[in-house]
Amino acid sequence: MDVFTVTGAIAALSAVFVVVYFMVSQRTSKTSSWPKTKQSLAYTRPVIPDTGRRYMLDSSLNNFIPVGGATTVHDVARFFAQHGNKFSIFSIDWEQEVVVFTRPVDGTDLKKHPFFCEAQKQSAAEVLCVPLEQLQDVANTVADKAAHVQEVFIFMTGRCGTTLVTRLAEATSVAQAVNEPYVFTDISMGIHRLKRSSQRGHTQNCPTMLSNEETTVTFLRNVVTLLNHSLVTSDPGRRDVIFYKLQPSAIMMADLIARTFPTAKTVFMYRNGLEFSESMTRIFFQKYMVYVAIWSMECLRLWNLSGELPDYIRCFGDDPKFSTLRHRGSLMFYIDTWWASVMQHAANLQSKQPAYFFHAIIYYSALLNDKEKTFGLLMRKLGLKWNPENKGEDTNKMKKAFVEDSQAGTTLSGKRRSPGEKWAADVSPRWTGRWELDYLREVCRHTGNEITGPDFLLPETIL
Repeated sequence: MDVFTVTGAIAALSAVFVVVYFMVSQRTSKTSSWPKTKQSLAYTRPVIPDTGRRYMLDSSLNNFIPVGGATTVHDVARFFAQHGNKFSIFSIDWEQEVVVFTRPVDGTDLKKHPFFCEAQKQSAAEVLCVPLEQLQDVANTVADKAAHVQEVFIFMTGRCGTTLVTRLAEATSVAQAVNEPYVFTDISMGIHRLKRSSQRGHTQNCPTMLSNEETTVTFLRNVVTLLNHSLVTSDPGRRDVIFYKLQPSAIMMADLIARTFPTAKTVFMYRNGLEFSESMTRIFFQKYMVYVAIWSMECLRLWNLSGELPDYIRCFGDDPKFSTLRHRGSLMFYIDTWWASVMQHAANLQSKQPAYFFHAIIYYSALLNDKEKTFGLLMRKLGLKWNPENKGEDTNKMKKAFVEDSQAGTTLSGKRRSPGEKWAADVSPRWTGRWELDYLREVCRHTGNEITGPDFLLPETIL
C-alpha cells in the first residue's frame, strides 16, 4: 500500500462511510422464526428464500422465511424412504440439534449456480429438520444405494481456481462436482469451537454426535452418505464419482475425513500468499481507496471490520500462536492468518500421511498457464479414465467451462461478471506492496517452521 495524498485520504474516508452505511443497512433486526431449543422430533416446514440476506457468509435456517406452520414427522426414516430423493442436506442447526435438508422448487437444477449452498438458499420451497440422533436411521434407508460412490475431497486456500475445477469436473461424463456444501463447514466449526472451549478451560454443551471421535466419524459418514445419495439419484447420468470442494476451514478436520473415508481421493489447491491476500482484499473492498481507508482506520484502531466476519474465517487467526502479532483483529490479520494456517495444515498432513494427502496438488499458476493440460493431469492422478474426445463427452459444455468465469453472477467474481461472461486475467495495478509482503512474512513466522513465506511450495506441486 503506497502513501496517499491528503485529497486521497479525504476521498477514502468518505468511501468508508459509504461502506459502513452499506454494511449496517444489510443487517436485519428481524427476530428469528425458528426454534432455539433442542428438537426431539423431525419436522417439515414450507419456506421462501429471505432475499434480504445478501451476503454469502453464512448458511442457516435464517436464510429462509417460513410461510406456514411446521408439520411433525413421527417416522422420519419412513418419510425419507418415500420422499428423500427430493431433499439435500443444507446445514446443521446446533441450537435445535438438527440436520437441515432443503427441497427446491420443482424443476430447479442445483448445479447451475456456481455454489451449491447458494443454489439451495435461492430455490428452497421446504425444509426438513432431522434430530441428530435420528440421522443414522435416515442414512440406513439409502446406505446401500450410495455405497459405491467414490469421493474426491478438494482442500484449498481459496482464490486458487477450485471453482473452475468443479465446473470442469461437472462437465465430464465420469464425475460430478459440488462446490462448497456448507454442512462440512458446520461440522468443522462445531469441532473447532469445542476444542477452543476445552483449551480455554470453559465448559460448553456438546451434542452427542461430537462428544468423541467415534460418534463424530459415524455422524460425518452419515452426512456424506445422504449427500451422495441425493446427488447420484438426481443426476441424469448417475455419475458415482463426486468431487466435494470444501471451504478452507474444513482442512482442520482433514484427519477426521481420512479416518471416515479411507478410500477417498484428496486434492489440495493453493496460490502465492500475497496474490491470495490481494484477491481477497479486492473481493471485500472493490475499490483501492476504500481498502486504503479501512486499513488505515484499522491501524489507528478507529474501525474494526473483523466483527463482520464469520467463524470460518476468524478461526485461524484466533489461534493463540498469533496472540502477539501486531494488528491483531484487523481484516488483513485474518486474511493472512487464514492463508498461512491452511498452508501449515496442508504441510503437516502431507508429512504425516503422504499416501492419503494428497493425490494431487495444484498451484494456481498451472491453471493460468494451461487449463486443459492441468485438468487432464489431475484426472489421471486421481485414477479417473477420462478422454475429452470420447463420444460420450459434451464438448460444448467443456469448452464453455474452460473459457467462462466460473464464479460469474456471484460476489466472489473478481470483476462482478454476469453468468456466461468470459474470464480474463486482471491486469490492473497491484494494491499490495512491500508493507503487505513484510506483514505476511511476519504472519508466516508465527505460523510454524515450514511456511517460510508467501512463495512457499509444497512438494509434488503441479506448477
